[in-house]
Amino acid sequence: MKKILCLLSLLLCLISCGDELVTSRYSNKYRVRFYFEVNGSTELINIIGNPGQFVTIRPWGGGKVMIALPNSKGSENGTEYSLSKVGSQDFEYGLGGFIVGTKNTLNMDGNYELAAYDLSCPNCDRMAYRLVISDNGIATCEKCKMQYDLNNFGWIYSKGTDSDDTDTEKRGLYEYRITFNGTAINIQNH
Repeated sequence: MKKILCLLSLLLCLISCGDELVTSRYSNKYRVRFYFEVNGSTELINIIGNPGQFVTIRPWGGGKVMIALPNSKGSENGTEYSLSKVGSQDFEYGLGGFIVGTKNTLNMDGNYELAAYDLSCPNCDRMAYRLVISDNGIATCEKCKMQYDLNNFGWIYSKGTDSDDTDTEKRGLYEYRITFNGTAINIQNH
């Protein structure tokens, strides 16, 4: 009887564990819904199927979106794209926008995998603390200096200068589901 009570208690703890289960690699903390025709963006065309390449996507105001490639200095060279009226009203960008790219590691099927992460630092958890992406696939928060490996599920690459080594609460990037149907990307989590 005691073992059954312990198992039930453990099960209840697992069920009530916040807004994300540890077993899911995809985040549901912030709502995400975004669809974009790849052939409309040279930046997206360049990263699809090119391992280790990433772009940032964020709302730009006035019904537009900014899609930018990082450069070796961490700054961005971007292009504004107009969205449809429906898209500009209905898209949801998570906390701060997206990082989208093709990982440089093969998945279990032997293919390169597309990835979509939130553009804001999950440990600072503020829209204003967007990540700076280097051309080697490392994203860095300018505030807390945490670094994340975009080619490895957005896991922590380096804790940065503002982190305490005993702090076990730090987490990797918020990752979202992304699909590519040959013409468009679709990023969503609901």
